Amino acid sequence: MIQQTVYEVLLFITVGLGILAFLLVIVGMILAPLIIEKVDRALWPLASDKELFFKGLPLSAHRMSGYGLKVLSRNTQWGQHRIYLDRPDRVHAVESAPAWILNVMTWIYASFVIVAPIAFLLAFIVIRLHDSG
Repeated sequence: MIQQTVYEVLLFITVGLGILAFLLVIVGMILAPLIIEKVDRALWPLASDKELFFKGLPLSAHRMSGYGLKVLSRNTQWGQHRIYLDRPDRVHAVESAPAWILNVMTWIYASFVIVAPIAFLLAFIVIRLHDSG
């Protein structure tokens, strides 16, 4: 009985996270070509030189996800030591970027990069629980 309840709760959470990941990727793919120029102007120090040449949809969405994770890790110890150490241009770019850009990068692109793998992992666990029981 407890295993059935755990299975149902995990299934509910997995479906919810899967739907959230799907909606985030749809919104992210629609937004990426529309705002990539503005985001690149605001956060260009966070990207590598090679990335700035590519404006196509999958590559721009990937770059925006990278921007989102770097913005999200701005106030973490890991981010301070790996991304922003000896890079005052990156710190200035994040601090001077418009709030709406930082919010979009964090809430849409970084959220997708975090939510989608969790949804896949939970789906794998739910499938294993279903097959075992």
